[in-house]
Amino acid sequence: MIVTTAPAVTVEQLTTAAVLAVLEPQPAPCLSLYLPTHRNVPDNTVDRPAFRHLVESLELALEPGADRDRIEQLLHPFRLLEGDRDFWEHTRDGLAVLAAAGHAHVFSLHRPVPPLAVVGQRFHAAPLVRLAAAAERFHVLLLTSREARVCEGTAWIDPRGAAIERLDPLPLVPRPGAFTRTTLTRADVVDEEIFQPHRVQRGMGIEGIIHGGTGAKRDDVEADTEIFLTFVDAVVHEQASRPTGLPLFLVAQPRLAATYRGLAKDPLLAEDHVAKDPHLMTEEEILTAVVPLFTAARSRRVAREVRAFAQARDRGLAAGDLADVARAAVAGQVATLLIEADRFEPGRFDRATGAIEFAAAPATTPPRDRSRTGDLPAEVTEDLYGAVAETVLLHGGTIVALSRNEMPTESGVAASYRYA
Repeated sequence: MIVTTAPAVTVEQLTTAAVLAVLEPQPAPCLSLYLPTHRNVPDNTVDRPAFRHLVESLELALEPGADRDRIEQLLHPFRLLEGDRDFWEHTRDGLAVLAAAGHAHVFSLHRPVPPLAVVGQRFHAAPLVRLAAAAERFHVLLLTSREARVCEGTAWIDPRGAAIERLDPLPLVPRPGAFTRTTLTRADVVDEEIFQPHRVQRGMGIEGIIHGGTGAKRDDVEADTEIFLTFVDAVVHEQASRPTGLPLFLVAQPRLAATYRGLAKDPLLAEDHVAKDPHLMTEEEILTAVVPLFTAARSRRVAREVRAFAQARDRGLAAGDLADVARAAVAGQVATLLIEADRFEPGRFDRATGAIEFAAAPATTPPRDRSRTGDLPAEVTEDLYGAVAETVLLHGGTIVALSRNEMPTESGVAASYRYA
C-alpha cells in the first residue's frame, strides 16, 4: 500500500535556497511539470484540464516496462494537487511541480511559464533558476515619531518592469531577552513619565511629581524623538540590514525623514525615500510608492555589475562566450553570472567537462502543446543557459538576470571569475 502525505504538495516560496534544494541529487526518475496559470475566472477554468494533460504525458513516458504501483507512487503528488479545488481557485501566473519518489516541490509562480512535461535523471530546474535570479529582495522601514516597522518585500524583474506583490513584516527584538515582535515603539527607549537625561523634576501636582524638560515641551518631544530614531537605526541595522545586505527604503513624513537620515548610520539606507506618513497609506499605496525607489536602486546596481564585468574582462578575469562560461562554471570559477532573462538555447550540457552541444535547428512546425492533449509522452529539451546558471549556483556563484538591453554582451551571458 502506497502512503504519501499532504505535505508532499505544500506550496513553497521561490527563493535561491529553494532552488538549491531542488538541484540536489534525487532518486530517478525525476518528473518536472510547468504550466502557465491564471489568477481569475473564467480564465482559470482551463488550468486544471491543462494540468491533467501534462500529467498524462508524464504517465505515458513512465509506462514502458514500469510497475503500475511504482507509476502511481511517482504520480501521487500530481493527483493530490489536481484534486485540490482551493489551490486551483487561488493560482497565480504559473505553476511548477517537481516530483521524485512520491514527494514534490510545488511553486506558484509570479510569471507565466511555457507548458512542459519532462522525465529525466534530474529535475528540469532551469525555469526556476531564471525566475529566482530575477527576484530581488529589499527592506522597507515604515516610520513615525512613535512607531517603526520593517517589512521585507520581493520585486520580480521582467521586461515589463518591476512588480512587488506584498510586504511581509520582519520580526525584531527591541532589547536582549525581550519578546520578538514586528513593531518598535518609542516606549522601548523613552518613558515620558520618569526621569530621563534631558528631564528634571519641576514640582508637585495633584497626581504627585511632574517630570518635565529643562526647556520648552517641544524641546522634550524633539529630544525624545531623536532618542527613538537613533534606537530604530541601531536595531534595524543590527537585525535587518547587516545580516542580509538588502537595501532599505524609508517611508516617513518629510521632516521626520530628514531627522532620521541625519541620525542614521545604516549604510544600506537608500538615497531616496517616500515622503508620506505610512499610517495614512494602504499596503497597496506603499508598494506603489516604493517601486520607483527600487527601480532606481536596481539600475544603479546593474550599472555597477556591468562596470565590474568590463573591468574584469580587461584583466582577463571574465568571459562573454557561452562555451567559455560553461567550462568555467563546471570548474567553479564563476563568481557572478549576468544572464539574459528570457534567452533560451536548446542543446546538451556535460556537467563533468563543461562541453556544450547546440541542438539542431528546430523544425518549421512548432512542437505540440502537451497541455492541450495528453496523448504524447513527456520529453526533455535542455536549456543551455539555464543549465550553466544551475552549475554556477551550485558552486556558490551569484546569478543576476538582466533584460536584453541591460546585457553587456550579445551572447546572453557575461561571467566574472573568482580571483585565483
